[in-house]
Amino acid sequence: MRIVWVDVCFAINFCADYLVCLLAARLCAAPLERGRYALAALLGALWAVGAAALGSFFVSPGGKLLAAAGMCLAAFYGRREFPRLCAAFCALSAALGGAVWALSLGNGGQGVSLPLLGLSFLLFWVAFSVFLRESGRKREREILEITVRFCGKETRLRALHDTGNTLSDPISGKHVMVAAPAAVRALFSPYEALLSLSDPAELLSCADALEALRGRLRLVPYTAVGAKGFLAAFRPDALIVNGQEENDLLVALSPSASGDGFDAIL
Repeated sequence: MRIVWVDVCFAINFCADYLVCLLAARLCAAPLERGRYALAALLGALWAVGAAALGSFFVSPGGKLLAAAGMCLAAFYGRREFPRLCAAFCALSAALGGAVWALSLGNGGQGVSLPLLGLSFLLFWVAFSVFLRESGRKREREILEITVRFCGKETRLRALHDTGNTLSDPISGKHVMVAAPAAVRALFSPYEALLSLSDPAELLSCADALEALRGRLRLVPYTAVGAKGFLAAFRPDALIVNGQEENDLLVALSPSASGDGFDAIL
């Protein structure tokens, strides 16, 4: 008789599924939404318990596809990278599953102990992180041509594509491009003086006092190495990246967003 320890099965699959969701997001440079990954991992763990205890539909190809689809929807639905995130999730799931299967073969087909399983998860994370870091070093700097329309005006920017930029608006979930205030000055004419305000809250307050800008700006929290705070951000009427319109991007203002050959970071 096969004995299934429900708590152990649930914990192992929850950790594995959460790890895969997190790695898929990092691979696709998507904003991290850990709560959604925990929900997806919960769905996956419950499905795994059902598969271990009941079998039948839970372990059929259709059942596995349904479980994967549900987890992807829970973790990534609504992100502009959704198709890539789903593909990354499936590929990483297969890779992690193959690694665990290989370990079980090395153990004479007797399964994998919990300490060894935990070690395999850790090594998988470390190897993947090293891969991302090395591939990032080899990748040439990519500069994107950006057109921003706001309040009936238009300006063009050159944005550095930073795969490590995970800044997003916690309310709408939209990804945030950071631009130097001087680069978007034409969009705020005749209210350019607002852009000289260093306090984002003060900038937002002054903008709300103007009918043309009322309700168009918001504060977006950010966390950087050794610092955290808020950036003033606005919702553009249209934002075109390399000729393709993007509908889920906000533009935040920061003097540190400019550099050699670019005046924004995406």
